[in-house]
Amino acid sequence: MNNPYYLTAFIDEQGQRRPFSLRIDSPIATSGNMDFYCRIESPELLDRDFNVYGDSKNQTKEQALKFVEFCLKDKKVYNAEGNDLVLEMWE
Repeated sequence: MNNPYYLTAFIDEQGQRRPFSLRIDSPIATSGNMDFYCRIESPELLDRDFNVYGDSKNQTKEQALKFVEFCLKDKKVYNAEGNDLVLEMWE
């Protein structure tokens, strides 16, 4: 489970098409192994890298995707052909 989630696409924000990139690292155990976190990198979406925490690896991945979806709620993400993209769980 050490595969990060990558997405390179376009984002429509207020009628402007811009490149969009997203990287979500695979869950990492915190010190003491009590919980996990995923680091989210998306310069077009966030001012800085952001960590999302959870009780398990799967929960942390789900929380990270939900956080990104929330940040994208008023934006359209699409590929070079103009097809909408949906964030999906990864291995």
